[in-house]
Parts: sequence; C-alpha cells; structure tokens
Amino acid sequence: MYNQIVQRGEDAIQMDSSRLRVVIEPQLGGKIRSFFAKRTETEFLYADPRAAFPAGDDYLAHDLSGFDECFPTVWPCPYPDGSRRGTPMGDHGYLWQGPWRVDVANDRVEMSKDVPVFQCMFQRTCQLESPDCLRLDYAITNYGQEPMKYVYSAHPMLATSDDVELVLPDNIDKMYVFFVRGLDGVPEKTCVDWPLPTKANLGPPFSPDRHSVIKLYTPKLEEGRARAAICHASLGQALQFEFDPIQLPHLGVLYVQGYDPANGPFQDEVFFGLEPTTGVGDDLPTCHRTGTVAELAPGESKEFWIRLRLLDVGS
Repeated sequence: MYNQIVQRGEDAIQMDSSRLRVVIEPQLGGKIRSFFAKRTETEFLYADPRAAFPAGDDYLAHDLSGFDECFPTVWPCPYPDGSRRGTPMGDHGYLWQGPWRVDVANDRVEMSKDVPVFQCMFQRTCQLESPDCLRLDYAITNYGQEPMKYVYSAHPMLATSDDVELVLPDNIDKMYVFFVRGLDGVPEKTCVDWPLPTKANLGPPFSPDRHSVIKLYTPKLEEGRARAAICHASLGQALQFEFDPIQLPHLGVLYVQGYDPANGPFQDEVFFGLEPTTGVGDDLPTCHRTGTVAELAPGESKEFWIRLRLLDVGS
C-alpha cells in the first residue's frame, strides 16, 4: 500500500497521494470539486466564475464547477410510460440537489443518494487506486416494482489552457450531434462525419470569441476504446478517462466556447466535458430514437466503474 491520506472535514473530504489531491463535497450533491496534479500545480476540473448563484431547480443556476453525476436524465423530460408516466425526470436528474450520505472507510469514500420518486438508489465509492488514479465504482439499484428506464451520465466539467487538446477514442469517424449553437452548417439530432470540417469553426485553437456550444456522442465503444483524455501540452500532463464499455458504451463530448445567450460570465469562458454514459442523447426521447435507452428491472442492480488517471505526456 502506497502512502495516502483521506481527511474528512465539515464540508469536504480530501484524498491525497504523492501525485494527486482530490476534493469531494458530499453536501453539494456529491460533487468532486477538485482533481489537482501536485507536480505541475494544475487543476483539471473547471471552476465556475460566479461568486453567487440564483435560487431555483435549474441546473445552470447552481455551481457548475467540477464533476457532478446525472441520473435518471441529463436534459429534463417526462417519464414515458407506466404508473410514472409524465413524472418529471429533473434538469440533470436528481443527484446534484442536496446532500449525499457518506462514510469514510479506511482509504475509501462510500457515498449514496436515494431517488425515491423513481425508487432507485445511486451509490458511488471513491478510492485512490494508485498515486495517479482515482477509481469510481458505481451501483444503481431499482428497489421498486416497475422497470426503470434511465440515462446515466458522468458530468465532469474540464478546465482549459492555451494549448489544450481533447483526445477522443481511436477510429471515431461519426458522431451524433445532440445540441449545437454558433457552429456553421452543423445539424442537430443527426450523425455527422468526424472530425467536423474546418469551416464549422470548432477548433482547436479554442476561443471564447466563437460564442458556440456543441454536445456530441460517440458510437458504441468496445474494450480498449473506452477512454479519452484532456491534454495540456505545455504542462506535459493529461487527465485520462477510462470507463466500463459494457454499462457505459458511449462517450458524450461537450465543447463550450464563450456560449452565454444572456451575455453573462460564461461569454468569456472555455471549458469541456468528457462524459461516459449509457446512451446516445441527453434525454430518454433521444435515446429511444437512437436505440440506446438503459433499463433496470425490478430489484435489479447495475454496477460499473470510471477511472480518472493522471498521465505524464511528451511535449
């Protein structure tokens, strides 16, 4: 066992190795606030620039910093059928609002959040598996009497730099566009050739002057391809996401470059998302159209994992 420290404070839990510092905030929806590389003093997770947040259930009204969890949807939509037909599935789901239960057991942080409206329990265990790797182990359990259709998506928002690069799974030649604003000639709700043509003006280089946003999804990934990274070339470091290709067969990719229709603080911001997920689409209607709806039978539990690995890379 290598040397590591897990400290629990009043508002946050800090996990330290020789290479990493990870900060988790159970009271703020289980948010992973920080993934900090000690050698280069680099924070890989995005920090929301706002000093205060408006009240309300709108996800954009809350602190967008760090790594949240989305279940049973990302975009708000009604439940499609059964006795729950028409029940709101929430804006970015039901996990980011309010505190999670937490227990620190030796080197593990065991956390859970009940979703009683859908009779589901969401569990996540965090562990520094090695000095440069945070492992997240999940279980979603349907304790109700009806099947539960859902979308699960990790929701890490990633910080940028002048020479940042997103490294996506190998051999991706098509992507599904869920949502786009401000990029020329890119259609929504359809598959497009990847990479996008230069005239679409996606980047790199990335800039808030583009005032654009796009959310894309990969096709189904296989063992060995279920990984992606954000690389800061000048620092010689990257954060690589590795994930379970059986339960999380797709990757959502978000590019935000100065997109803020309200002319607020995000018009000067650039950040990204690499989001391991169950389906192609941010909501059940889209996943239904793409044939990627996830479902739990009554009494069923599904388990999966995600690793966040710090890599040293050549310049």
